[in-house]
Amino acid sequence: MGRGTNIRCVWRDISLSAALLLALAACEGTQTRTLTERRNVRTVEMVAEDAQASVRPVLAARFNAATGALTVGVAKEISGELRAFDTYDEASITVKENHRSPISETILLPFAVALSPLDASARRFLTDEVYRPKEQERNENVSTGRISADGKPLGRQGVTRRPWPGLTVSLSIEEGPPRHRQNDADGEAVFDLYDAIDTAAQLLDRESLSLRLWAEAGGKKVETPIILAGADFAALRRLTANYAAEKGRQARSGGDYPQAATRFRLAAELGAPEAQYLLAEMYRDGQGVPQNQRDARHWTERAARQGHASAQLALAEGMGQGAEAYVWASLAAAQLRDDPRRRAVALRDSLATRLKGDDLRSAQTQATRFAAVPEMRDESLTALAAQAEPPPPLDATRLKGKPKPNAAALIIGVEDYLTLPMAQFAGRDARAFGEFATNALGMEPARVKVLTGSEARLLDIEKAIDTWLKAEIQSGATEIYVFFAGHGLASPDGRDLYLIPHDGDRAILKRSAIDRDRLIAGILGHGAANVTLFLDTCYSGGTRGGNSLIADARPLMIVPKDQGLPPTANLLAAAGNDQLSSSYGAARHGLYSYFLMRGLMGDADADGDHVLTLAELSTFVQRNTRREAARLGRDQSPVLVGDGEKVVMRW
Repeated sequence: MGRGTNIRCVWRDISLSAALLLALAACEGTQTRTLTERRNVRTVEMVAEDAQASVRPVLAARFNAATGALTVGVAKEISGELRAFDTYDEASITVKENHRSPISETILLPFAVALSPLDASARRFLTDEVYRPKEQERNENVSTGRISADGKPLGRQGVTRRPWPGLTVSLSIEEGPPRHRQNDADGEAVFDLYDAIDTAAQLLDRESLSLRLWAEAGGKKVETPIILAGADFAALRRLTANYAAEKGRQARSGGDYPQAATRFRLAAELGAPEAQYLLAEMYRDGQGVPQNQRDARHWTERAARQGHASAQLALAEGMGQGAEAYVWASLAAAQLRDDPRRRAVALRDSLATRLKGDDLRSAQTQATRFAAVPEMRDESLTALAAQAEPPPPLDATRLKGKPKPNAAALIIGVEDYLTLPMAQFAGRDARAFGEFATNALGMEPARVKVLTGSEARLLDIEKAIDTWLKAEIQSGATEIYVFFAGHGLASPDGRDLYLIPHDGDRAILKRSAIDRDRLIAGILGHGAANVTLFLDTCYSGGTRGGNSLIADARPLMIVPKDQGLPPTANLLAAAGNDQLSSSYGAARHGLYSYFLMRGLMGDADADGDHVLTLAELSTFVQRNTRREAARLGRDQSPVLVGDGEKVVMRW
């Protein structure tokens, strides 16, 4: 054999030997090691238990107005010599790793040394990968708040407080029967105060609640009084009412009607309108309480005056005829949905046919001016609450305008933009105006098109104008209405005014937005007899080229230069060109849009002739928008351009 063959044979023998040794090395066990570490070490000064001069219990409490929980802590106050202690977290670490047998250690290391001249990588594999122990598993158990056994005396006296667990803590409300809780390892006991109120009298006709807390520890009794007042007291009253109402619903679902009535009564007396209505139902049907129609009427009225729609409908249905029944039915129709709303609308419309003109107008005015009076009000914030009461809701079904068979409406609302900030409530405005178009304005539903959100892209709007709207127009005879809620913007020189669609981009404004004047010209070019635009937008809101928006307004930038309109075009705009068009958070609509639609409910008919002109509508919208904008600290005055004598609706 040649030299190469000899080397191969030697290497083969070495490889076989290595395999044998690896097999031996594989005969291994496991070894477990436990380590202890101190973490987060810091020094504190405290009195040691063995150095205490005196001990006394201490009570402290805190109320969470969001949850209604009163947390009571009991501490052990120790007086004596202060010492410096180390506090730390102690981690006990258990590590499990492989463990070689003695024979593997005896053989592998010499073999690795002998192998190194022939194959350094094989040697490294044996010593590093095979012989070196490997960690297989690691577990940690951390104990927090440990304290060193010995403290360094500081040569001065002090006080230390530590939790005092294992005690019974007691609570009495207005000297009533006590409630008891066992405190936990942290020395704390929790009382849910909303569940501790037994009668509504504890929370009514007063501005505070007296609590008494006590505990016994170390043979000593510690006691502390607490007064719950102001916002905390008001929060407890609301939480108690809501909790009692929920417990009442649970009891009713389980068939425990007496318990349900008890819970509903507590919540109802505290002013919860839903509980008042449910208690009224129980009196009406004799569930859990003796049947009593007088009490049923009492609780229904209280709920209705707080704005509870189902209670308002129940009142209207129970009254039979008359203007008051019309008022309640009208209010209920504005809030309810589906079948209850259809019942309310049918009743209201039926009552309207039986009322004389003056009586009907008076009832409609009462419904418009109705303001819910909440019973659960924070007395310390009465003035603010009065300002914050929600405005009357919009009701597109209140008036049914005389039919307009030759009119059509294109309605656009863009709330969410691809590249611009949100125009708050714009989509909601458009959907609501769509309902007014088919009711108050008397248009056929098929001749009303509403585009909102991602359906209001530039191409969607252009297609609607050039295909759908064009097909609806009879040359020289069709009235067109356009409603737009969203952002507006003027060109850099202020000459061109644009309505911005969902995908509009300020950087390429001319190509991505709708030129207002071209929109009007296009509609008239299709043969429309006239066009009336209601635009809840504006073209100002910052310095030239600025990007910021006021949080709840709908402006962009540039003071525009309005060039006027064709004689057959009318415009009622939300604001002057140098003003902001604001949102109206209380109504969840644009400020202008809300009062525009309030006007279409008949509120703008100044002379009561059931004919609403554009001038009457403009006067109503201007007056109310200006007033509410001033309350918001803004200047907004809608603007009318065009024929004020144009009749918007008849009924």
